[in-house]
Amino acid sequence: MTTDKKPSETSTFTVDNVEFTVSDKHQTAGAILALAGLDLAMYELAKLHGDGTPYRGDQQVIVHEGDAFVTVRTSAPVA
Repeated sequence: MTTDKKPSETSTFTVDNVEFTVSDKHQTAGAILALAGLDLAMYELAKLHGDGTPYRGDQQVIVHEGDAFVTVRTSAPVA
């Protein structure tokens, strides 16, 4: 009986030119924003070389090695 497990595959990507690595390529946009330290209520996530449509916070994003994402500020506090 073999108990060899397939090594976990990681994916490295960037958010606003900051590199991150995840072990599960299935993420939500909200999880990626949280990983980048950003508030989902104030930012959206878009793929840099995609069609420019931002992902909703609960929308699943399949992260591939080398993907580049940018954030779009959607809200700002008013004094």
